[in-house]
Amino acid sequence: MKAIIIFVFSLLFMYLDFLFAEFSPVMVSGLEVYFVPRLLLMYVLLISIYVSPSMSAFIGIVTGLMLDVYTGSVYGVHAFGMVAFIAFMHTAFRVFYKDFVAMAFVILLLTFLYETYIYFIYRVLDLIYMPIFDYLALRAAPGLLLNALLFFFVFVTALKTSKVRNNLQSRH
Repeated sequence: MKAIIIFVFSLLFMYLDFLFAEFSPVMVSGLEVYFVPRLLLMYVLLISIYVSPSMSAFIGIVTGLMLDVYTGSVYGVHAFGMVAFIAFMHTAFRVFYKDFVAMAFVILLLTFLYETYIYFIYRVLDLIYMPIFDYLALRAAPGLLLNALLFFFVFVTALKTSKVRNNLQSRH
């Protein structure tokens, strides 16, 4: 039951990521600014903390492959990236286990690095042509700001799903 609930919320966050991406780019002072959140990645990272790293890795592989199929450009980029960042989060979070501010900082930093990882892979493969400064100013920084604003929503959802998991298991 816990896997079904977590998977449904993962699909919901993936859908919300796609929905936000539909509204990008936004014209600000004649510049195209991209506000693209990584709600799914933040949720999967939080699930690795509050449920289990193996559950999070499984959800990361499945949803990462779904993202790869949806984008259709390079298969395995999102799936590998999610699993790698989940492993890094699991390793890094042993140090910051009780500190909420440090955890939020690490998750937001990892979402920024994940976005940069995707940019560099696509840039090396010559699939995008955005210069690095334009990427940082017009895509990475606005995405980081949006992720910071939406982090609390994702955090509360991850906590609720982890508590639902405990309640369902204690009844049986």
